[in-house]
Amino acid sequence: LLDPRTADPFARRPIRVSMGHTLTVPWARARAWPDALADARAAGFTVAALTPGDDAIPIDRLPATGPIALLLGAEGPGLTAAALAATDLRVRIPMAPGVDSLNVAAASAIAFHRVAATIAP
Repeated sequence: LLDPRTADPFARRPIRVSMGHTLTVPWARARAWPDALADARAAGFTVAALTPGDDAIPIDRLPATGPIALLLGAEGPGLTAAALAATDLRVRIPMAPGVDSLNVAAASAIAFHRVAATIAP
């Protein structure tokens, strides 16, 4: 689920760096952001924001209670206050002392791997 300002997933670079997997992942663009997160919740998703915030739970404590929609913000500013307020929970990736954050590609890879591990048979 992409917000209205997210780059085109079919642009040349996303297709190239994803090795074509962009073409196999289902997606939709949300027009009303972050209000569309209520639709995800109504469809049965737990909406979880990735944030380095101190109030976030470590990702290894992410509950495996059904489908999870992960929110990732832009590198630098992260998620808006409105997007964070529209989530069910906040999740962080524990890091070594002195490291404040990961880039969004690395963070998403870790988070997607963790979510996949909770639903794998």
